[in-house]
Amino acid sequence: MVGLLQTANTKGSGDLASRCYGSVVARPRVRPRHRGGAEHLASGTASPQAQPALSQSLQRMERRLGARLFERTSRRVAPTPAGEVLAKAAESILGDVRRAVERTRVTAGLPGVLRIHVSEPSLLTPRRILAAARANVPQVAIHQTTLPRADVARQLLAGDLHLAIGGRFRRPGLSSIYVREERVGALVGSRHPLAEAPCVTAADLSLFPILSVDEEMSSWNDWVLRYLAEHDLGPTWTREVIFGLSTGGDILHDQQSVLLTLESVGRDYLDGLVWKPLEPARTVPWFITYSDEELSASPAVATVLRVTERLAIDQGWTASENVR
Repeated sequence: MVGLLQTANTKGSGDLASRCYGSVVARPRVRPRHRGGAEHLASGTASPQAQPALSQSLQRMERRLGARLFERTSRRVAPTPAGEVLAKAAESILGDVRRAVERTRVTAGLPGVLRIHVSEPSLLTPRRILAAARANVPQVAIHQTTLPRADVARQLLAGDLHLAIGGRFRRPGLSSIYVREERVGALVGSRHPLAEAPCVTAADLSLFPILSVDEEMSSWNDWVLRYLAEHDLGPTWTREVIFGLSTGGDILHDQQSVLLTLESVGRDYLDGLVWKPLEPARTVPWFITYSDEELSASPAVATVLRVTERLAIDQGWTASENVR
């Protein structure tokens, strides 16, 4: 299997560590965002200069295996069942190589790295978790990123990510610890018809356009749909789409649009805006998700999880009896 993986990389001289580390670092550059396994290699989304070399590498792999890995037509390339099996094994191997390289660096006295996905990096909860992490694992460099939601679980399992802060990701091999509940409300312009109301109901929201959040990056729109559906209502979405729950303030100055968002957004982004809680009150949970394998392999991951649990206690972020 290792030989097959090396076949897919650019040939050249170099020591074992550089070849292994190169296979881990270079591989994501040819990954499209929403494909998994063998489709990454076959999708045709790499640069035009890389395509001939990639095709030749894949053909060499097929010859060595004596099995067809991809079905090719004039319009598309799709993985065969055998290709999917190989890709799944390769994901696991490359994750093991990455973890081995990082353990080697730490053993040699070099700084380790924690890669953390944060769904809403500007909000209070992730900022406090990251601050606590940096204070308690100063020997580790924390690399923060925000990925498309569809990629997070796969990268956690592959070892490309160590932790994810935000919503819960449910996959075999992944676990989550509960951090807190946060209230949901409506953020509106200061002259919006709802600005003087003490609270906002689902019926109120149905009268105004609701800001849509990028569905590639977040599942927030799904939450809004479920919430309104409980009241036999549906949203009227704005034509604009925003990146996350802390963006879109400029759009709200039209004094018509509404952003359903978290209470901490209302506290931090009140420049000409007001936040009103939902009635009846609704909350959403924050989690920190990790792979079970990473927990056993990385003392830094274990430390961050332990510190996060302590932070939740110290901040009084108590669990809700009704997490939705």
